[in-house]
Amino acid sequence: MNGIDVAGKTVLVTGGAQGIGRAIAERFAAYGARVAIADVNEEAGAALARTLAEAGREALFVRCDVSRLDEVRGLASEVRAKLGAADVLVNNAGIFPRADLMGTDEAFWERIMGINLKGAYLMCQAFVPGMIERGGGSIVNIGSTHARSGDPAAMAYAVSKGAVVTLTRNLAKGLAKHGIRVNCVQPGWVASEGETSRLRATGTDPDKLFAEASSRLPMGRIQTGEDIADGVLFMASGLSSQVTGQVLTVDGGLSLR
Repeated sequence: MNGIDVAGKTVLVTGGAQGIGRAIAERFAAYGARVAIADVNEEAGAALARTLAEAGREALFVRCDVSRLDEVRGLASEVRAKLGAADVLVNNAGIFPRADLMGTDEAFWERIMGINLKGAYLMCQAFVPGMIERGGGSIVNIGSTHARSGDPAAMAYAVSKGAVVTLTRNLAKGLAKHGIRVNCVQPGWVASEGETSRLRATGTDPDKLFAEASSRLPMGRIQTGEDIADGVLFMASGLSSQVTGQVLTVDGGLSLR
């Protein structure tokens, strides 16, 4: 009987130093996985790896800019040498600066696409060979509800996440014959560190805004990183052994409006 069977498996989480990524890394570690954390934030990433190790978990931090091929290849080599070929890849690294069409210049566009889309492609290209050698694996891409609804004020971000859904479905078709499942988890509005910082930078009180928004959501609250982590754990585990090429939306009913 399949279940949450990630104990002893190697799980790599990009953007895993904080926010949603940190919650994902902590959730897998709690279930006994060997966790590799990739992030550009060296201080936060190293601190999380130490915290997990002190709790008796096996954890590794590797600094990596997922938009750079050389760094992705270095990450793959180090993870394989220290933890073994990855069984689970979680492409969570992403940025979400806001700008509309006319406010999006070429450098802005390329930076978002480089991390949010190219990064996921490079990571899959680097880690899929190891999964094929092992006879299977699971890839979970982190998307956004903006992929479906769009957001004129965050145009490039929304487009990048729409492309992540397409990437997910293409890879799912191509890799199923190798026993590799590829799925996407779409968060709604998450009260993450990044979102909180963004709101404060605009002069908005995040606690007040989250409370007001929660009262309008069908399930009655804004999502947390832990909510998303549970969705990722499901998609990566044996509980979803016959699920591939699918999008799981974790938004408390936000998209029902």
